[in-house]
Amino acid sequence: MARGTDLHPFYQRGLRWDQVSDLAFAWVKVSDGGAPYTRTEGGVTYRPDTHVAGAKSRGIPVGGYHYAQPTLGPEKQADVLLAEVRRIGATGVAPMLDLEAPFRPDTAARDFGIAFCRRVAAAGVRPAVYMSASFAAALRPDQWDVPGLVIVIARYGARPEAPGSGRYSGRYDVHQYTSGGSLPGSAGAVDFDESYTDHHLDQEGAMPFTSDDFVQFMWGNVFDSAGNRNYAQFMKDLDAKVAALGSSLDAVTKLITDSSAHPVDPQQLAAALEGKLVAELVPAVTEAVTSAAGVETADEVRRMLVERLTSPS
Repeated sequence: MARGTDLHPFYQRGLRWDQVSDLAFAWVKVSDGGAPYTRTEGGVTYRPDTHVAGAKSRGIPVGGYHYAQPTLGPEKQADVLLAEVRRIGATGVAPMLDLEAPFRPDTAARDFGIAFCRRVAAAGVRPAVYMSASFAAALRPDQWDVPGLVIVIARYGARPEAPGSGRYSGRYDVHQYTSGGSLPGSAGAVDFDESYTDHHLDQEGAMPFTSDDFVQFMWGNVFDSAGNRNYAQFMKDLDAKVAALGSSLDAVTKLITDSSAHPVDPQQLAAALEGKLVAELVPAVTEAVTSAAGVETADEVRRMLVERLTSPS
């Protein structure tokens, strides 16, 4: 078992992360309905970025959660959550749907939750859902048939399956057991959670490698040194491989320098250069990505690299 928390950028503002200890994971509210979450009070704008950065500074895995609203489709709201956790780098804990009021524990809420979580799963990310024990007793998230679903149940003062009002007897991974906790500097009381599995963790490697990531990766700045997609060694190895590529381009250089005796048109030069790049760079990148991130990611990177090297500008 491990203790974690879920935090609101405004209600837990002022949190002194430099004094925080004994937290194994955290969720931060990053989106609400159809938009990323922000709140401005007294000329100060509160965003989730602050808590996410604070958790990372303490080495605490952190993820984002989304407060569901009935005014927009579940798939679009799931996309908002996924975009925010990627933007902030809150990918250490499964992205979570917060399903409560204004929803009621009925078929509409169940259908919304299933569609939302399936959208997240379809993006290649393990989804999580949060609800009260009374909601869970009616909606039965353990029967949603969503791949890898992490279930978080709130019931204060008792385990979700304990006898009494709102009892939930299904599977769950994390129990939110109080809303009256405290952390240094927080403007308000804090929710505390107890995990009974580690299914909510280890999301860093599970976030899909997108084409946007590829573009940043080729410039060398998508993987930072703080643990967010941290392929630092991968980058060092790849730098060495790319540096070695220069020697393999001698033939192209010779083709250019000899062009006075044997004129070369642009199409010939482009074909020669393209051939060398595809033949030398693609295997080097594929090998490095396979070592760092696995075969599936390597296959996707190889496909995108070949497309960029062989498609007309």
